[in-house]
Amino acid sequence: MMTVHVLHAGDGYTYLTRQVATGDQQRAAGESLADYYAHEGNPPGRWVGTGMAGVDVTGRVSEAQMRALFGEGLHPDADRIISEAMARGANPELAVEVARLGRRFPRFAAVESDQEWRSAITAAYTQFKVDHDRPPQAGVERDLIRWQVAGELLSERLGRESRDEERSTFLAAQGKQQRQPVAGYDLVFTPVKSVSTLWALGGQDVRREVAAAHEAAWQGAFAWVEQEAGVTRVGKGGAAQVDARGLMAAAFDHADSRTGDPNLHTHVAVSNKVQGTDGRWRALDARVLHALGVAASERYNTLVEDELRRRLGVEFVEESRGPGKQPVREVAGIDKRVREVFSSRRAAIEDTYDELLAQYRSEHGHEPPKRIQLRLAQQATLETREGKEKGVTLTERRQQWRTSAAAVLGGQEAVDAMVAAAVPGRGGVGESEGEQVDVDQLAAQVVREVETKRATWGPWHLMAEAMRQVRRHPAGGDVAGLAERVAHRAQALSIRLDPPELNPVPAPLRRADGESVYTVHGARSYTSRAVLDAEADLVQAALRTGGLRVDDRHLEDAVAAVEARTGRTLDEGQRTLAAHFAGSGRELAAGIGPAGAGKTTAMAAFARAVEKAGGRVLALAPSAAAAAVLGEELGVSGETLHKLIDAHRRGQIPESLRVDARTVLLVDEAGMAGTPQLAAVLALAREYGASVRLLGDPQQLAAVEAGGVLRLIDERVGAAHLREVHRFTDPAEAAASLQLRDGDRGGAQFYLERGRVRGGTREAMLEEVYAAWRDDVETGKDSVMVAGSNDDALALSTQARRDLVAAGRGEPGGVQLADGSQAGRGDRIVTRRNERRLATAAGRDFVKNGDVWTVLARAEDGRLRVRHARHGGTLTLPAEYVAEHVQLAYAATVHRVQGMTVDTSHALIDAEASDRQALYTAVTRGRENNRVYLVTETSVGADGHDETKPADSPADALRRIIGRDGAAVSATSAQEQAWQDAHSLARLVPEVEDAVDRYRIGAGPEPVSWWRAPTAGAGDPLPEVDSQVEPWTQRHVELIEQRLDYLTDQVADGHAPWARDLPRPVAPESVEEWLTAARVVAGYRDRWSITTTDPLGPHLEEGAEGNDYRAAGAALATMGATSDDQRVPVSAPEREHGRELTPAERLAQAREKLSRRQQQDRQRRQEPPTRGAPSRGGPQL
Repeated sequence: MMTVHVLHAGDGYTYLTRQVATGDQQRAAGESLADYYAHEGNPPGRWVGTGMAGVDVTGRVSEAQMRALFGEGLHPDADRIISEAMARGANPELAVEVARLGRRFPRFAAVESDQEWRSAITAAYTQFKVDHDRPPQAGVERDLIRWQVAGELLSERLGRESRDEERSTFLAAQGKQQRQPVAGYDLVFTPVKSVSTLWALGGQDVRREVAAAHEAAWQGAFAWVEQEAGVTRVGKGGAAQVDARGLMAAAFDHADSRTGDPNLHTHVAVSNKVQGTDGRWRALDARVLHALGVAASERYNTLVEDELRRRLGVEFVEESRGPGKQPVREVAGIDKRVREVFSSRRAAIEDTYDELLAQYRSEHGHEPPKRIQLRLAQQATLETREGKEKGVTLTERRQQWRTSAAAVLGGQEAVDAMVAAAVPGRGGVGESEGEQVDVDQLAAQVVREVETKRATWGPWHLMAEAMRQVRRHPAGGDVAGLAERVAHRAQALSIRLDPPELNPVPAPLRRADGESVYTVHGARSYTSRAVLDAEADLVQAALRTGGLRVDDRHLEDAVAAVEARTGRTLDEGQRTLAAHFAGSGRELAAGIGPAGAGKTTAMAAFARAVEKAGGRVLALAPSAAAAAVLGEELGVSGETLHKLIDAHRRGQIPESLRVDARTVLLVDEAGMAGTPQLAAVLALAREYGASVRLLGDPQQLAAVEAGGVLRLIDERVGAAHLREVHRFTDPAEAAASLQLRDGDRGGAQFYLERGRVRGGTREAMLEEVYAAWRDDVETGKDSVMVAGSNDDALALSTQARRDLVAAGRGEPGGVQLADGSQAGRGDRIVTRRNERRLATAAGRDFVKNGDVWTVLARAEDGRLRVRHARHGGTLTLPAEYVAEHVQLAYAATVHRVQGMTVDTSHALIDAEASDRQALYTAVTRGRENNRVYLVTETSVGADGHDETKPADSPADALRRIIGRDGAAVSATSAQEQAWQDAHSLARLVPEVEDAVDRYRIGAGPEPVSWWRAPTAGAGDPLPEVDSQVEPWTQRHVELIEQRLDYLTDQVADGHAPWARDLPRPVAPESVEEWLTAARVVAGYRDRWSITTTDPLGPHLEEGAEGNDYRAAGAALATMGATSDDQRVPVSAPEREHGRELTPAERLAQAREKLSRRQQQDRQRRQEPPTRGAPSRGGPQL
């Protein structure tokens, strides 16, 4: 695989040079990694990449060169260049500039570190240790210390007693570190573990071939990355993306991990400095690099497989890595137990390192500085060594690996036999051998694969899938070239969503590949006819009549019955939702409600109403566990979408899944259901004359498949909405949760002021989450630990089990589970695969993915006797099922908790990897309290790798997550948005500004200032530009005018939401002035992508946007000044059929007059607009 990590300026590169071989031995000419056995450490780095030609540097990488390029942004040989410049008489400052590649790394505003806070909290922790003879424990003890210290500091600074919300806000603001500029990117190429194992245990020939295969694969993948991602940005605001002359990089080969496990991999440190085709040095535009990361990783995987197959005849087999994960292809014949033992020492070192970090936090109250982290990582490595190990060569290491493998397999002969089985010898696929691959057939399979996973995709998605498909069908010849042909054909089979160029650019504005410089390379968007048809069918079904219709009398009776049974009165939204589902008479209807809004109560009334009308509700959900809960709560049959579709497809339909004209198919959590599944359910309903009801929330977690259709139906047809939130005991939390759901950063204040937000490293936050959950559970609360990943959920669950065993409430030892943990009597576990053959509750239920159980007993052969957490049914889980599909259940991922309600929740959220949908889902589970623990800081790795980045404060991180929208978008909506974006001023204005600025001839007025200055007249000329570019700029000016016309029409017609509540003019003489002012405001909003209903959006002061903000503000004031709420007499031309015109009609009439007059002025001049002159007069934006 290939991963990408940011390298920061300063010392961000040093973890690469620290691991170079002892004594800095020179790698001999032609000496490969496989030959490098007599040295301690790893071989020196080497310069790679075609961009190195621009600095005329080749060969071995030195520490000084890395420091110059990655530390300071200078020429790699800066020391020599500076010395030579000074020898010629240059002063030191000028000499440094001679060596600088482009601009210096940016300098960011200094972040004030609250050293007083850090010193005070360390002193408080020290005093606690003195008083109690132990450090404070995570949870209540540390929280109280932090609270007390914050209060004392704030009271001293404020001169009064601090308020609770001030303390909480102060604590959430701590931790922000100085931002560092990006110096480059570390691309790490690593084969699967079995390849490293083969390399470690094989003979000399095998080692050489494996190393050569890895070398060829990473170089092939990197060459492709260089070809595709070697771009930079030019112009104002980086409006244009242009070609660069390759990449500059330093490659470092590593044979093992710092923990001593075999881990063949190569770091390719790519500089952020690139040379444009004009010879100037600029920053790499890393948008493409990040976007193609998965495709590059799959290319490396495919190439390394192909190389090993050719060289050694090695075959690969797929291994599952659990639900929702891509399978991993490992070398056939390499024993899994050997791979696992080669990871055991790393796990031991990581555990020890985590303990050392936790000890430091408990004694000091904060994370250790980076230098201390490095020292602790070295200490962890030393403490886990078995005997003296200093200065181990690769030859010695290999003997250790063979000894470890022999202990697992039963002897050295067994190790050799395993290697021999994995390497049958040469005679793999040759240049012209292998399967005969049909490119069209493989391309069609690529499209089928991607369309099941996403509604839209880009070229990199197709390339990644093409690589996966090609390696499953070994063919002779150029495997990468074959994959590219397949991906290209897959593009042709897809439907492009973004429009072609509105105004095709001339040659000077095109990159070498023919693309416009105003597009991001590889950013095209595609979908398929199947996806678009499915979305259209679902939308049309919401407009089409069909299925059972329930009359009002039955619904009122049902509502009354539910209210009597529950003792709760349905709110207006719940009644509206139930009525919409029952009485709309539509083939499909949708309902949307936020978390805790009472969707289930409304559905209970709906289900009873259907039954009173002689119908039947069949409850469906994406998961079996959710379907069972829904069916139980509603008192109806519940099943998965997949099971219903599959049963009818096979023709084996049980009574519980029969469908007829009086059946209503109710799909819960419809936002998590894939569009293909929903389309299949609709087709089934249509076949029998039934109807479909979709219930969910598009602002919670989305489908893992192609999704976004629930929101599409709401946008195109409309859905019934629940507005009131009933879950939370504090009404203020209900209001804050709705703000968070809508992306309003103001919602963060509730959580900050009440001390609900913590931040720190992942290790520290795991500790805090567990401690808080433990405290809640011990006081009798129903609480849940929520994790963003399976690994974090496992860490939390393992800690919970460890403490239960230590307290005598759990069984020591136990059965090995699928996640590597153990479970014994009394443990809570979760089953992760549906198994209908394992029945419980007298046959009324079965083992489902997501079911939680308590272990009653375990057998020596690995079987578990378990009791269901919800209904109490018991059964015995077979040993094979336990080993492959059972995990500990003390913590759960965000996906598993959606739909859950508890007393309190404690959620671990990665501030960089999470969006607001995940955050919203996680912090709306608890009735009484929901806390979020943000990973805002990274620690140096246990292996010494420093991939840290400046930490953020919890407050800033929380607001950033709230602003990150990850909601699923349908292909239809994506297409509409792409066309809107293509016509927007946010796209058109920067493009023409850049073109005029870069291709102007001679001096002249500021480029295209006329649409930015509301007071400018129509005659302001554009500067003269290159003759190849001038026709394009003129056409762009016309497109901008057309866009402004369209935006003004939207305001006049009442279709602009931001202007609907503004007062409108009535006096005829005010209409035109109001309209021209509205044009300025609408243009400002479109230029700067303002989407809020506030006419001006957030207040701005700086730069061009600030200038436009003030101009738009003045125009908005004009709109207010020219408005009049009083009716005034109108003349005959201002009446229509004896009826007085409305303000909207007056605006439309004035708009038409304005257009006619401007057209007449143009005709009178008998000439097109002068260069740069807008096609209409009056104030412009």
